[in-house]
Amino acid sequence: MRVALICNTISAFPLLHWLDSQGILAGVGIKEQKTDFSNDLSVICQQKKLTPHIFKKENLAQQLSSWIRITRADIVLVLGFSYKIPKEVLKLPQLGFYNIHFGKLPLYGGTFPVFWQIKNQEKEGSLTIHQIDENFDSGPIAIEIPFEIKPINTFGIVETNYSHMSINGVFQLLDKILKNTLSLKPQPKRNQVLLPIPTAKDIIINWQTMKAEKILALIKACNPWNRGAIARINGIDVKIIEAKTSSASSKKAGEVIQLSANGMQVSCIQNTALDIKILYSQFGYLEGETLNAFGVKEGDVFEKILV
Repeated sequence: MRVALICNTISAFPLLHWLDSQGILAGVGIKEQKTDFSNDLSVICQQKKLTPHIFKKENLAQQLSSWIRITRADIVLVLGFSYKIPKEVLKLPQLGFYNIHFGKLPLYGGTFPVFWQIKNQEKEGSLTIHQIDENFDSGPIAIEIPFEIKPINTFGIVETNYSHMSINGVFQLLDKILKNTLSLKPQPKRNQVLLPIPTAKDIIINWQTMKAEKILALIKACNPWNRGAIARINGIDVKIIEAKTSSASSKKAGEVIQLSANGMQVSCIQNTALDIKILYSQFGYLEGETLNAFGVKEGDVFEKILV
């Protein structure tokens, strides 16, 4: 079997290495770009004596048709590719196109599912591999692998878990295809959700409405890709990178209760509190006693940010 991989994320690298180690990697494709990812991929492909194919958005169907013919791919796997695969090329590989999605479908469709799973405090994630149809993340499901998402897990940790789990998922997919035991489960169209890429309002802490547990989930969901969740105190915007929850007597939401070598304790609603360990600001990365480096003192209050 010859397997081609179209990707647009470093999360595809473990799978790429595995496919190559099995001697079944027919080709690699990415969208046109000049990024750290494309530079890293070029280095990896050079080591493997491969030339990644660069896909442009215009005339994508023609490019894919030619690439599939040249690579002689039996199946095409897609991971993190933002262009919609044209309907007319979906049947060109003998075994079709399959998308590797980092979330349970149809509840967590879209291009940034890991963020929303952590922010929503989901206790379980699910690697989903589905056959690609004419719409995004809507094709029948071939493989589902559930796993635990722990409250301490950051975006980076969960994304890495998904990344390595994709190897197991693809192994199961190819094994079932070879044994002729693959069963596809249609998705209920009425329940499909395509979640957006987070905007400013999604990554800002609202001290007036969010309990400490919810704030902590947002912080984890923003680490490392956004350097944490956004907050403001004394007119200075900061990003909270690491924290933990605690309890505290009722005070004004967002009020700094205590500053110590252990960090900054901030009051939250419903008698909860957030112990901030690390934050990022214009002064750099701050932790412990250095959290008051920009003049914050006990009794100061984190502000409400309007967007």
